Amino acid sequence: MSAAPRRLDASMTLLREVMERPLDPGYAAAAADPRPRTRRRTALTLALSVLAGVGFTVAVSSIRVPQRESQAVSRELREEIERRTEAVQAQEQSNAALAAANSRAQQDLLGTRGAALSRQVRELGALAGEVAVTGKGLTVTLDDAQGRDEVGGDPRADTGYDEGVVLDADLQVVVNGLWSAGAEAISINGERLTALSAIRSAGEAILVDFRPLVPPYVVSVIGDPAGLQTGFADGDAGPYVQSLRDNNGIRVDIAESGSLTLPGAGQFVLRQAEPVEESPGTQESTDSGGHT
Repeated sequence: MSAAPRRLDASMTLLREVMERPLDPGYAAAAADPRPRTRRRTALTLALSVLAGVGFTVAVSSIRVPQRESQAVSRELREEIERRTEAVQAQEQSNAALAAANSRAQQDLLGTRGAALSRQVRELGALAGEVAVTGKGLTVTLDDAQGRDEVGGDPRADTGYDEGVVLDADLQVVVNGLWSAGAEAISINGERLTALSAIRSAGEAILVDFRPLVPPYVVSVIGDPAGLQTGFADGDAGPYVQSLRDNNGIRVDIAESGSLTLPGAGQFVLRQAEPVEESPGTQESTDSGGHT
């Protein structure tokens, strides 16, 4: 007598069970003989549902609330920034006092013969931006837009930044336009600009010489007020600022000032650039060339 043939899917018992009886026998038995609903069972179900909801709410709330450790770290960082800012300001005041004392000592040592030299040093310091200067000029104030609904086309659309916000590129255009218009000295929110100054951004903050500034940005300029306004309007910066005002909602105000005082940037050192020493032969050649 031969044995019964083996099923082709004999090796796939689990898969066959799933395909033939997808519902567990226990569920089928419970569905066939449902237990009657009692008040006790219903009350227990409601209590468990409420307990699960409360637990879910507490878990979500604990996740959304900032952690105390992160708040403490943030507070410590703010305090550290404030302490270092105060230290830098104190050092700047000390440096300014020492510079003034050195200037007085130089004048005393040089006497009358050194008056011309001292005056030349002060003039060079004003040109370089090391010492404070005063005079008439302009103030150009740029501030972020009040609302974003009324803004239109953005001339800086390719930058990817939000509209209505003053960018470091805007300040660079304004400052370059003022230099081209004949500015003799410029500061932004009290930060004097020199040949080594940089205007850049770090995140959403604008840095001038690595010092963060907040709007409104007040650009103080010393120079001939009428000439500055005319030159600024005729250059590339004038139409650019007008476009920011009209299309981007940025608030711009330009006003004349009869007296401005710009602080000095302090003494800085050139590490690579050195003055060229002219040889006597070069001087004679230059002089002879000028007569021809």
